[in-house]
Amino acid sequence: MKCSICGVEAENIEEMITQDWINSFFEGEEEHGPICPSCRQSLTVIAPDGEYELRNEFRGKMIYNDQIEKFDDEDPMNDVVMGFILN
Repeated sequence: MKCSICGVEAENIEEMITQDWINSFFEGEEEHGPICPSCRQSLTVIAPDGEYELRNEFRGKMIYNDQIEKFDDEDPMNDVVMGFILN
């Protein structure tokens, strides 16, 4: 499984559980996931309903890994994809 934001991979469910990945989070009404612990800690907050949601400052600015294939492959200069590097 890959983190829907940064693309880091976990080999299996057991690894995801021990590393505290979460299955999903929301950006407004849209559900995305899974995400790794680093992205969860830095990019999400727990909403009043108990679900994880993307921090307000990142809403509308993220391109998720499952959305990358929707870009124009004929002219890659039309698409800019930026990821996070967490040290």
